[in-house]
Amino acid sequence: MDNIMKCTPLDEQKSLWLRKTWLIMKFFVLFLLLGTIPCWAGVAYSQNVKMSLDMENTTVNDVINAIEKKGEFYFTYNLNQINVNRKVSIKVENKTINQILDQLFSESGVNYKIENRHIVLYKQAASEVAAVKQQKSISGIVADDQGEPIIGASVLEKGTTNGTITDLDGHFTLSIGKGTELIVSYVGYTTKTVKIGNQSTLKIILVEDTKTLDEVVVIGYGTQKKSDISGSVTSVSGDKLSKIPTANAEMALQGMAPGLSVNFGSGAAGSSATLQVRGVTSWKDDDGENSESNGPLVIIDGVPGNMSYLNPEDIKSISVLKDAATAAIYGARSAAGVILIETHRGTMNSAPKITFSGYWGLSAMPKRLDVCNSAEFIKVRKMALTNAGTDESRWPKYISEYERDPSQFADTDWQKEYYQRGFTQKYNIGYTAGSANSNVSLSAFYSKTDGVTIATGDEKFGFRLNSDVTRGKFKMGESVSYSRWSADLESNSGFSSIYQVTNMEPLAFLYDENNDGGYGGAISGMGMSDAGNQVAFNKLIDNTSSNDYIAASGYLQYEPIKGLIVKFNASRNMYFGKTRLFKPTYEIGSAKRNTMASLSEARTQTTNDLLELTANYDKTIAEQHNLSLLLGLSQEENKYDDLSASGSDFENNDMSLMGHAKSNYSVGGTKTRSALRSLFGRVNYNYMMRYMIMASFRYDGSSRFAKGNKWGFFPSVSLGWNIANEPFWENLKETVSMFKFRLSYGALGNQNIGLYRYIPTLSYNTHVLNYPFGGRETSMGYAVTAFPSSDIKWETTVYKNIGVDVSLWNNKLELSAEAYIKNTSDMLSSRNISLATGYNSSILVNDGKLRTTGFEMQAIYHGKAGGLKYDLDLNLSHYKSVLKSMANPDYLYEYGALRTYVGGEIGEFWVYQTAGIFQNQEEVNEWNSAHGYKDQNGNWQPLQPVAKPGDIRFVDQNGDGMLDTNDRVKVGSGTPKVSLGFNINLAYKDFDLVANFYGDFGAKRYNYTKYQLERMDHVFNYGKNALNAWTPENPNTDIPRAVSGDPNKNSRTSTRFVENGDYLRLNNLQIGYNLPVKYCKKMGLSNLRIYVGGTRLFTITNYKGYDPSTGSSVGQMGYDYAAIPLSRDFMMGLKFGF
Repeated sequence: MDNIMKCTPLDEQKSLWLRKTWLIMKFFVLFLLLGTIPCWAGVAYSQNVKMSLDMENTTVNDVINAIEKKGEFYFTYNLNQINVNRKVSIKVENKTINQILDQLFSESGVNYKIENRHIVLYKQAASEVAAVKQQKSISGIVADDQGEPIIGASVLEKGTTNGTITDLDGHFTLSIGKGTELIVSYVGYTTKTVKIGNQSTLKIILVEDTKTLDEVVVIGYGTQKKSDISGSVTSVSGDKLSKIPTANAEMALQGMAPGLSVNFGSGAAGSSATLQVRGVTSWKDDDGENSESNGPLVIIDGVPGNMSYLNPEDIKSISVLKDAATAAIYGARSAAGVILIETHRGTMNSAPKITFSGYWGLSAMPKRLDVCNSAEFIKVRKMALTNAGTDESRWPKYISEYERDPSQFADTDWQKEYYQRGFTQKYNIGYTAGSANSNVSLSAFYSKTDGVTIATGDEKFGFRLNSDVTRGKFKMGESVSYSRWSADLESNSGFSSIYQVTNMEPLAFLYDENNDGGYGGAISGMGMSDAGNQVAFNKLIDNTSSNDYIAASGYLQYEPIKGLIVKFNASRNMYFGKTRLFKPTYEIGSAKRNTMASLSEARTQTTNDLLELTANYDKTIAEQHNLSLLLGLSQEENKYDDLSASGSDFENNDMSLMGHAKSNYSVGGTKTRSALRSLFGRVNYNYMMRYMIMASFRYDGSSRFAKGNKWGFFPSVSLGWNIANEPFWENLKETVSMFKFRLSYGALGNQNIGLYRYIPTLSYNTHVLNYPFGGRETSMGYAVTAFPSSDIKWETTVYKNIGVDVSLWNNKLELSAEAYIKNTSDMLSSRNISLATGYNSSILVNDGKLRTTGFEMQAIYHGKAGGLKYDLDLNLSHYKSVLKSMANPDYLYEYGALRTYVGGEIGEFWVYQTAGIFQNQEEVNEWNSAHGYKDQNGNWQPLQPVAKPGDIRFVDQNGDGMLDTNDRVKVGSGTPKVSLGFNINLAYKDFDLVANFYGDFGAKRYNYTKYQLERMDHVFNYGKNALNAWTPENPNTDIPRAVSGDPNKNSRTSTRFVENGDYLRLNNLQIGYNLPVKYCKKMGLSNLRIYVGGTRLFTITNYKGYDPSTGSSVGQMGYDYAAIPLSRDFMMGLKFGF
């Protein structure tokens, strides 16, 4: 089927400027890159190269020649200005060129400038010489409270730009004016001011900064102090994420931020996580749109991006915007929350630094299910056939043959054969440097992970370049990244691999050299069933996927007056996807054959262009009134193309290109385009950090809606009151340093409704839309099959949030709690229309409503006991989403045991209620006498007419005497009532420990794998529970009798398969050792850390399936449909810098 469409975004002419501007931006970014290279290369080289000199009673000229002979630098100077015959003595060991020149020309009136290897000497002006004569040289060491040197600490003369940074020994040398002060600072430590008297040598001790409420948090289009925020934001530092060994940034976030759910539908190779902020925001009939509408907007360095392709080591910080006050600035894309990611950039005046990290490990399945071996399988089959009354002459031949000679058959442990110990590895390398007016950060990574199932795995690699350049009032910079993710995927014959591995009969052989392909299966002529040799499918079928992601952005910033910053930003993100599925000819046993090879391939390309212009003004008035104003314009354009092709009948399995196919050709493609244009603004004000107010708006126009409904307005406002800054609180300040109330209200938009819904679209189908002409001949044609929904408009989510933040004992203990309500209205839902219209049977209207309520709490404690430092972080989250209305009041969505309906929670389990097992025929008779109905002829029809002793009682909930879907009862939801994260960070001397726990409580799980292994209406393998099936000799069991065909339908969807889904898991454990600096120095390193650890080392749960953390799709949470669980990993790694 072909689907070729074009939608002009807003209008064609207006989007032309976007393409032209983008072309200009390409040249701008290229110029920027070329311009920044010498800036950071020069400072990198001069600060990285060290040398030693020992020259007595010589001349400046001889020293210069000695430096040049080492081949590192060359000098340029004017002989009429520079006295190179001046007598000097110099003795230095392993010093930078800056340190050597400072000593050589001290108080001589000579200055220098270094550009890469080129050193220019020039005479200082008289005023400069006079200033130098008033200066003196001081030196010192900067260390922490344990006496360890701090590398890279900033030492700045107060009130000037004169400064330096500490070296590998924590040492610094600086010439300063007499009677001045030094400002000494380092990230994570309290800034210290040091008065300089007559000292020439200093030892400066910095203490760790525990004032985390004053940290700067990234918010939309800017930053703000955490203490000044009146909306709901949770921030996670990149340092915490970097201690979780994974190539998946989403996985590292689980349990780190209250209100952020990170769910995994599968642990199979190529799988990714599903993120959700504060529960369900929207509900639609279409599962794909549900996923899109409930996923948060991800912004990476100011540009919408994809977190799956981001290297966790590149992350500096993550901010989760959770309410309307913080998210409304992003308008139409923010209803489901916003995740802001800031990647590492270089810093000005910083020495070059290279870092490397890597880890290696083994991965394995966390558990295996207990299934029958060959002898046990035969035992259960005989029991089931006997209880069904099947004559032995009609039993499958394999039973008698196995009892006569078991050696004819295998005893294959299919789980053992299919699951493997995988090797995982990841490497990161980074480089940062900065000069007085530029900085650069460059990083690259590579990871490869073997899947926990045979012949699967994925591979990732990529790089990122960030740089900034300042020229007077101008600043410009760019971010460029590339990532590739390729995977060898599982292959199967239509069922999940877990289903096939656990259900495959153990009698079947893994290999059979007589078969095409060499793999075994059901033995011919034995009457065996065949779930499928999953090992063979993975080995023989070529199922691969690869994705390339390119992101490039550049900005130009201008500050015309103090406090006013005008910024232009342009970006392009490009995604290229490729899939390939080649099924060769094969014969796997007697039941699984493929006699004609086939190939399916697809290519996709997505391009997102963004242009933004913002003006931000910050002003402090009378040291009491702090004002920040933001105004911006934005234009975004998205394009999507895909092309797919398939064919079959290949000459042989080695000729597997599409051009080799000889029949059954099929080609399809789609092309779409959309755009979003926006105006946005924000006002942020606080009075003496006591009273806060923030108001924002966004006015969005989207091409997804018809004229008259294109534009949506989304405002928000928030208020904050920090009582601890009131004068009457002064006596309590030492105990309670912050006590802040927050209140916010606002509206957020959602445009994720699919494209072209408001216009009639043409469909072209070779099977349905054929028009007969001249007898039997048909002509393929186009037809309008979808009724245009021209009145559809924005979905709107109105958010109410209230919160409180408390900080105790000099910020050692931080507490926060908040509650929220979000009401989504105008959700798209289907309304039935008459088929007589000639269209499909429904039309989309904005009649749906959804309500989500929830609360969050977090407690963080920073402590110290002797030499032990520790940080403890506990967070709790709860939400509940209820569907309030749809266009059809009788709306019902069903997915197996799950239901979503008007008035109910999203994703409830509705199943038949069991009432124990019949122990004898008398109980059966009594039950059927009391439960049933009279038919139209007055005859009594019992509720369970074929029930026998050992069968399950099922409850007739509505009392109509029949068991049908109306008798299902609600037994819970797949959504947890409480989600918990508990994170521990310990440090003792040179050792550290990190432990991250995560758990869900109050959720139910439907164990579909248990259903498959205990059902009796098929003839595949059974779980060992079947050996405990009811018999007259084994009445005290909850497993019904084994009976072929399952006449009583004991395996129907019932409470038998619904289990408690509570669990607590150790997500990550890492124990590290940091080599003391003095030993690192001997190795030429600034730091070295080695560690061992593991992920998902244990899970505390009563759930009997593979993994309680299953089911990630909206409306399908908790449905364990035989998915590959997350692996258990054991790791060792290291990280060092120089």
